[in-house]
This record gives sequence, structure tokens and C-alpha cells, in this order.
Amino acid sequence: MTAILITSPSRLHFALIDLNAELGRVDGGIGVALNEPSLTIEVSAVDKAVEREENPEAVVPVLERIRSRIEPELRGHYRVKILKPLPSHVGLGSQTQLSLCIAKAISVLENRSYGTVELAKLVGRGGTSGIGTAAFAKGGFILDGGHAFQKAADKSMKKQKNGELKTSFLPSSASTVSPAPVLFQHPLPENWFFVLAIPDVKRGAHGPEEVDIFTRYCPVKSEEVGEISRIVLMQILPAVLEKDIDTFAASLTALQQVGFKRIEVRLQHDIVRELFSFFDAHALGHGMSSFGPTTYAIVEGEKRAKELAAMTKAFLDANGIRALVTYSNANNRGSEVSKKTNRLP
Repeated sequence: MTAILITSPSRLHFALIDLNAELGRVDGGIGVALNEPSLTIEVSAVDKAVEREENPEAVVPVLERIRSRIEPELRGHYRVKILKPLPSHVGLGSQTQLSLCIAKAISVLENRSYGTVELAKLVGRGGTSGIGTAAFAKGGFILDGGHAFQKAADKSMKKQKNGELKTSFLPSSASTVSPAPVLFQHPLPENWFFVLAIPDVKRGAHGPEEVDIFTRYCPVKSEEVGEISRIVLMQILPAVLEKDIDTFAASLTALQQVGFKRIEVRLQHDIVRELFSFFDAHALGHGMSSFGPTTYAIVEGEKRAKELAAMTKAFLDANGIRALVTYSNANNRGSEVSKKTNRLP
């Protein structure tokens, strides 16, 4: 019996770029794929009863969604074993990576050829941010171009070739449009490290709470979108190409104070802002991934990353905050697929 093993990177979502949309486009974002934490799953064909009874709770809706959307119907039924999980609802993109891994494994077992964007459509991910989908595909640093947008009240709707148009500000979990196009994807140097602190506090916003935040705080002022765009275009992208870690890190720090990211940080637990102050003194730059609470610092070299991780853990312990603290460089490959043959007894 053949099983499919898939390992997928986690991702940091640095910032959404344009939640104003007055130019007719919305979202857009930057982020990076990380080697760790990572997700590993094993998917194998089983009978219908096993699929229904033995799959983890988080897997069931993904299988149902794939089964309802794939054409023609799936031939088999599948069991998903999560061998190495990603922490959920902490800003690492766990649901997108799990969904894409399952879809990819089933497509291999079904002998179907789907690209990553097609897989994302099957599982309904990437409707706001394209970072997770692009991280799964190729890894590295990613800039996506957002989605065409028109206000629902405007009767003269634009015509899109693919028929997809966003009419409101929504997170990926509540948006049904395709993943945003990737405008720029580039490896990061192996000696650029991210120290991650995942405090055990209220999880990042998701579900109805996340939708409500988008509704309440959007549109963002166009002046702030302009500032974000300038930082991305004139600082971050050149820094990636020129391997300038100082400008890269300082620019990400600056993004924490502007646009929708400023709102995301403000709504988080106080420990996130305390970590920012701590990282100001000990790292080249810092930020919060997505809605948090995962907070990251940027340093050069694994030795320095290991030292800062230990210091960060001690800082959080002294403040009475339990946390997972780790470090990683960028994953510049994307997901990895292999086959495993299980011998029957």
C-alpha cells in the first residue's frame, strides 16, 4: 500500500499592503516561508468507514471540500495522519498548509495533475493573502499582487476574465476568490535567521472575529497605504536583491506602525509590544506575523539566533508568560513530496 508523505514550510506574513482599494485593487502582501516550524502529513487510501471515523477533526472539512469540488469525483477515500503539526491560529498559516498538503497528496494518489493555485482553489485558501500558497509552491520571500476590487454598491461592475472580483474587505478564510498573483519571489540568504516567540496567550483572530475586524477597520487611509507601498518597493525589495539584512530588518520594524498591521498589533496581547521593545535592544528588526501572537526578530547567523532565542525565553519566563521559542532561516524550496510503501502484515 502506497502512502504519500508531504512536508510543508510554515510562513510569516509580514503585512497586507492595500486595504484601501480605491485604485481598484485590494490586499497584496509580503511574507516568507520558514524551514521551522514545519508540517508533515501522511495520506493513504482507506475504505469509507476509516475515512469517516479515524481522521483528525481538522482534516474532515478539508476532505469534504475537496470531494465536493474535484471533477470527476474522487475514486477513493483517504486517511490523513498528521505526523508533525504546525501550531494553529498563531500566525504561521497552519490551516492553509494543512489544506494544501492534503490536496496535493490526494492529487498524487488520484493521478491528477494540479498546480498549486488549482490546489488552493480546491480547498478554498488564498482569497486574501497569496503568501501561504506561494510558500507551499516555492518558498522564499514573496510579494503578491492582491485582487481586483469593486465596491458592491457600484452598479457598473468591472468585467474580469476569470469572473472573480472582491467586493468587500475579507480575510482569506472568508474569501472565495483565487490566490493573488505572485509578483516577486526570491530566496533569502541562508544566514538570515528569524527568532520566533509564540506566547501562550489569546490566539490570533480567526473565524467571525477576524471578519469583524476587517469590517470595522477597513478601508485603511490611502496615505498609509502609500507609505507601506513605498517601504516595500524602495526598501524591502531592493534589500532582498542586494542581501542587505539591515535595511530589510529595519523596514519590517517600520511596517508595524502603519496601516492594517498597526491595527493587528494594537489588538494583540500586551506581551507582543513588550517583545517589540525587547527586540529593539537585541535584534536588527522585528514584527508580528499576521494576527499573531507569533512575534519574530531578525538576526544574522545561526549562533546569534540561538543566543537570542535563549534570551527571549528567559525574558518571557521572567514575565510569567509560557511560550514556544525557536528560530529558523528561510525555506527556499517549498513543500516536498515523497512516496512511502507500507508492507502488509
